[in-house]
Order: sequence, then structure tokens, then C-alpha cells
Amino acid sequence: MTRIIVLFTFVSISLLSTAQKYNTDLLKSYSTNELAGFDKGTIEILEFAIDNAVYFTPIPQGKDVKLTEVEVNTESVKFTDLGLKIQDNTQYFRVKGTSNMLVVKSFTILKLQLNKH
Repeated sequence: MTRIIVLFTFVSISLLSTAQKYNTDLLKSYSTNELAGFDKGTIEILEFAIDNAVYFTPIPQGKDVKLTEVEVNTESVKFTDLGLKIQDNTQYFRVKGTSNMLVVKSFTILKLQLNKH
């Protein structure tokens, strides 16, 4: 019995010491299991994305753009505030009550920007 307790304790400590640390804002968009499955480089990009993935721009005039509408605080919004995940493609949303759209940069764009830092 003592061996089992010692083994369990050792395994628990090992798992805790190898667990990846990440910004807890990411838990608004990704599950713990998803985050555990990402490599260190991906976590670094996602953490960079928290403050750098979102921007606002006017909706192009003369274009019939059908976008999902979101209600956001245009002063400060993070992709995690909306429960969004960073994707391979840039995402676009209409900002409710405005003629602007919210843009969430793609994973590739964020990776390039982070590498330039």
C-alpha cells in the first residue's frame, strides 16, 4: 500500500512539474485538454494573440457583406472575451450598432507578427 501511495505521489508531482503554464484568459476559448495538447510555440502564439489578434475597421462600402454580428466593447476586446478560437483563416464580424467590423487575425499572421517582435 505504501508503494502505491509513493508511486501516486511521484506521478502527481511529475505531471504538475511538466504541465504547461499559460495565460488563464485562454481558458475562455480553449479547454484545459486542448491547451495541454498544444506545443510551447503554439501557446506562445495564442498568448501573443490575447493582446494582438483583434482590431476594428470600417466595413467596405458598396459591398454586400454578410457577417455574424457581435456586441463588443470597442475600447478593449480580446478574442477570448468572445470565446473565439484563433483559426487558420482571418475571421470577420459585424460590430452591432456600428458600420465597423471586428477582425480576428489568423494563426499564420499572428505567428509572423510574433516572430518580428
